[in-house]
Amino acid sequence: MVTITQQEVERRLTTVQCAICKQSSFAIDERFMGTDGDWRGICKKCFYTFPVHTDMEFYLRTQPDVPFHLKAISCTTCNHRGVDLDFRATLSVREAIYFVTCKGCKRQFPEKSSLEAFE
Repeated sequence: MVTITQQEVERRLTTVQCAICKQSSFAIDERFMGTDGDWRGICKKCFYTFPVHTDMEFYLRTQPDVPFHLKAISCTTCNHRGVDLDFRATLSVREAIYFVTCKGCKRQFPEKSSLEAFE
C-alpha cells in the first residue's frame, strides 16, 4: 500500500472548503488514524468531522467504475487526461472529493466525485 503522510493530507485539504463553515483550515484527528487507512479529518474553525480515506489500492480494487472515471479527468493546468488517486475525503453526504495527481505534469488538485454523492 502506498502511504501518504498526515502532513501531506492536511496540506492538500486546505485546497477545499468545509461543508459547514466554508473555511479551509483542517487537521487529521490523530486519535482516529487507523492502520486501515480510514482517518478522520476535522475543521479547525467549526470542529466538523468527516472521513478521510487513504487506502486507495483497496478502494480501486473494490470500485470498478473509479479507474475509468480517473482516466477521464483532465488536469486543470495542462489538460492532460488521466490522474492518479492519492486519497479521498467525504466532506458531506453530497460531496466527496478525490485528491488526485496529474500523470502528465504531476500537478496535485482536488476533483469533486460524481460517483459518491448520496442525494
